[in-house]
Amino acid sequence: MRLATATAWVILPIIAGAGLYFVKMRVESQGQHLVALQKQIVDTRESIHVLKAEWSYLNDPVHLRDEAERLLAMHPVTPRQIVSFDQVPMPDQNPVPGPAASTAPLANPANVHKAAKVAAADDPIAAAIAALNDPPRSKHP
Repeated sequence: MRLATATAWVILPIIAGAGLYFVKMRVESQGQHLVALQKQIVDTRESIHVLKAEWSYLNDPVHLRDEAERLLAMHPVTPRQIVSFDQVPMPDQNPVPGPAASTAPLANPANVHKAAKVAAADDPIAAAIAALNDPPRSKHP
């Protein structure tokens, strides 16, 4: 009985020490993970701060106006561009002069393609659409 008690008093501290060592290692590992997460949070907050500053710059009305003028050739509306509703020409009153619209049925795809090419002669947007409607050309003759 004395031998069993003595053995238990020797083995229990060893088991407790090993358990304490593993708990300590786990706590240190979690502490390092916490430090890494805190650093990541700080970096993310700094990134958010920079992105908010960029967003406010990009949404600045003066910047937007300059970009619209530079890239899109858009300019602010002038007072002479504003008219009352009575001054807007109605289709039955004053027809807008322009190329005569084709009244031929467009059910045939060839007619659609021809109509797109006719419209492309006067309008750059129609030209882009006509280019999209062109059938793909074979690389081999």
